[in-house]
Amino acid sequence: MLMRRTFLGLGYCAMVVFGLTTSAQAITPEKARNVIDAILMQSGISAELTRAKATTDGAVDLTYDDVLLHLSGYSTPRSLALDGVNVTVRDTDQANQVDLDIKLPERGKMLAEATSDQRDLTMRNAGGYLRWDIHKNAPVTFDGFADFLIGDEPVTRKHWLMNGLVLQWLPKMARVSWQSAEWTGPNREKRGSAKAASLIVYPGENGETHLDYAHDGLWLPSLLQPRTVRIKSSSDGLPWTEARPIIEKGFLDMLTGTAPRLARRQIGDALWQKAVDNGAPVKIDELYVESRGLEALGTGELLAQAAARYGFTGEIDFNLLGKDLLQDLIGTPESPTLLGALVPFAVTGLASGDPGPNGTTRYKTSLLPDGRIVINGMTVYKAPSGG
Repeated sequence: MLMRRTFLGLGYCAMVVFGLTTSAQAITPEKARNVIDAILMQSGISAELTRAKATTDGAVDLTYDDVLLHLSGYSTPRSLALDGVNVTVRDTDQANQVDLDIKLPERGKMLAEATSDQRDLTMRNAGGYLRWDIHKNAPVTFDGFADFLIGDEPVTRKHWLMNGLVLQWLPKMARVSWQSAEWTGPNREKRGSAKAASLIVYPGENGETHLDYAHDGLWLPSLLQPRTVRIKSSSDGLPWTEARPIIEKGFLDMLTGTAPRLARRQIGDALWQKAVDNGAPVKIDELYVESRGLEALGTGELLAQAAARYGFTGEIDFNLLGKDLLQDLIGTPESPTLLGALVPFAVTGLASGDPGPNGTTRYKTSLLPDGRIVINGMTVYKAPSGG
């Protein structure tokens, strides 16, 4: 009898909960078109609706041709042109919110006046899932992806490509990552590549903002290249409630045509200004760098300051493994190599290290407001005057 009453009680509670929850319902083609029209208008996108069809599961499939998105942040005016963009619109169990399943075509073009700025685009399994607030006319969450992206300039044959791209915006996380990337100069001359990269911003347990960055397998046409980098940072004085709107705007800007490089800079500048206003130190909880037999592991703390030469002051302490290899490359203050003569501050800085544990060399590095870099008490770099 007790067991029966328990099940009856649980069943009653379940009915109450589900009875109070707004259920997702079928959406009409007219409502679906109005939602997309509002998004297109807000984003400055022009498009021609060529197909609208209700599905058996209560959604609406919309297909658009002549999609034109004007891009910003490039050296010359450019636009993204696509045909056959499919959007499936579904109602949700949240009032004033709908889900959009976006599928991009396999081919597209970046249009520009100069031929050298034009790109033929190839996109494999590219698209995203967007939850949209109709009342606020703003995104709630976004998950973008592409198995493969390539931009190819038809005359000089410059190209960039990226595999496994993920772009996510959630209430408590922002993430950009990819599995491999490559970019070239004219005639496919390799200029750089990376096996993987990831940038994640998220709140901590006490509401602080965390930023984790990592890349692996970076190749550049230079002697010194940080092949692997991991940075874990946080700021108690920069709350997630203040950082989130900045990051959200940056993601929305990228989705609506702002060049990724410009959007990243705008996000960084806005976060830096907020840190300045709050007097918020940024803690480097972990810094790891590996390059051709060299490894460095450190921690530190930086303070954003408007009056500082490079925008920050602070200290980073790290232990370096492989000093001898680097010294063979650039030399010593008494006997620099040809490369070392070009970067004398690096030669002086390397030589100023103190013995550390397990065969490492310890460096206590300070960045001063006037731009000087001090390592273990020795000034190894002075910023040029008048700059």
